[in-house]
Amino acid sequence: MPSVLGALKEQTTRHHQRAERAVNLMTPGLTPERYAAVLGVNCALHSALEPVIAGRLRAALSPDGWAALAVSTQSRLPGLQRDLVALGHRVTPPLPHGGDHVTSEAAAWGAAYVLEGSALGGQVVSRHLRAAGFPDAALHFYGSDGQPVGPRWRTFGRLLESRYNAAEDPARFVHDAVRAAQQTFILFETLSAQDAAGSF
Repeated sequence: MPSVLGALKEQTTRHHQRAERAVNLMTPGLTPERYAAVLGVNCALHSALEPVIAGRLRAALSPDGWAALAVSTQSRLPGLQRDLVALGHRVTPPLPHGGDHVTSEAAAWGAAYVLEGSALGGQVVSRHLRAAGFPDAALHFYGSDGQPVGPRWRTFGRLLESRYNAAEDPARFVHDAVRAAQQTFILFETLSAQDAAGSF
């Protein structure tokens, strides 16, 4: 049986690239205001998505499976909130209807794939931000609060593949997961572009 992680990566690459361009944190001369705005977009989306994803997956998994996943996918909201406060900005409220596309277990895995994958990319971003002079007090989110992201990602991937392999309709599982991941990337892209235009 093919890998669902492979399908997610292959079928969301363009969406991922567009979202990264919209966020544009690696640009030279990044200002604290622009960085805070990006954190605000993340805060709005994470606070909308994390509870919905957790609810879907907790209902689908065994107690042991949920316990393992909960350890590997701890909320990144506290770090986001600390970073915004450190920069002198308010904590952004949840995006209304931001989790409406997470309508099934497979969709929850797809949305979680985007959030969890951003922790891996955040390691590169945090090094860039630190080199650009941003203080550690504002780098909790992209630095994953100093926690190792490799083991977290591997646990997430193992549990996702296990659920995919156990699915009654694996093709449907992949379809729903990919669609939700694409929609999640589109949310990041759209809100980041709106923010850059001053309309978020």
